[in-house]
Amino acid sequence: MDASRIAKEASHLLPLANRALKKYPFLTREVEHLATHSNVMYRVVTESGRQLVLRVGNPHANTRSNIDFEVAWLDALNAETSIDVVTPIRTAGGGLVVDEFDSDLGKERPCVLFTWVPGAPLGDGAGTFGYRVLGQMSASLQQHGRTWEPPQVGQMRSWDRIFYYGAELDPVIIDDPLYAHLFEAPRRGLVKKAGRIAAKVIRESWAEGIAQVVHGDLHEWNVHVAGSRLYAFDFEDVMIALPAQDVAISLYHSRDSDQRDDIRKAFRRGYEEVAEWPIADESQLDGFHAGRQVMLMNYAARALPIGEAAEYLDHVTPWLHTFVTRYG
Repeated sequence: MDASRIAKEASHLLPLANRALKKYPFLTREVEHLATHSNVMYRVVTESGRQLVLRVGNPHANTRSNIDFEVAWLDALNAETSIDVVTPIRTAGGGLVVDEFDSDLGKERPCVLFTWVPGAPLGDGAGTFGYRVLGQMSASLQQHGRTWEPPQVGQMRSWDRIFYYGAELDPVIIDDPLYAHLFEAPRRGLVKKAGRIAAKVIRESWAEGIAQVVHGDLHEWNVHVAGSRLYAFDFEDVMIALPAQDVAISLYHSRDSDQRDDIRKAFRRGYEEVAEWPIADESQLDGFHAGRQVMLMNYAARALPIGEAAEYLDHVTPWLHTFVTRYG
């Protein structure tokens, strides 16, 4: 999404954001666009000077039920643990999600107001110490998720297959002729072969492991470092998965980094200070990484502007080729 489109969407959704903020037991002094990813984020300053973040959701990017799971787990983590995680703010009526209707979209957008997360992203360069603390946090979150039971009924998302978002949110377009300019025959064949190998790793791992509630997107860009403390946010992808899969997500972005081995060693050291290491071997970790990459390549081709999609696919294809050469 280019800068002009981001600015236009942020401006368009500002009145909706202000309507949502009226549901909270305080007045706001300032609301400004903060960031746009799949959702639109606004920085909010209350009349008392408190700084918060309002997330205006995209109903095409997540299910309403998964957002309920997200805020319920965050509420429990804040009440029952000392882990530094973002806190969802309750409305005057006690709710954690505000649904506001977007007339242009023809659907309600789920809005959640969060506490401000201090510090800067771990991915900005906190060094191996930061990854050690991330490992500790990963294991600690998993410890709580292992026994936490959601208060509401419904089916939480599960990483028991490659395309775990489901056809409604993430239709598979790799074989679609409309996207043949991005998935030409050689790349399409590579992606499908990698997918078959990764799917086998997922099936075999699920047959032997015990799935549980996990963050589902805990990586260096979804945690901030402030001093020597780490703060986690973006729990929107909370899911049922194996602890090993959750760890694989945390290590995904470093899979082709020059610092990969140092990052893995630091993360594992921190994790093992809390729990037993869940990864069986390197082939399992690579299999989970390949499955995630296939899913993200499908998403990028479908959702990004053509130039950005092509650049992303060109960037990640070499790693996938290495994976298939090694395990295929």
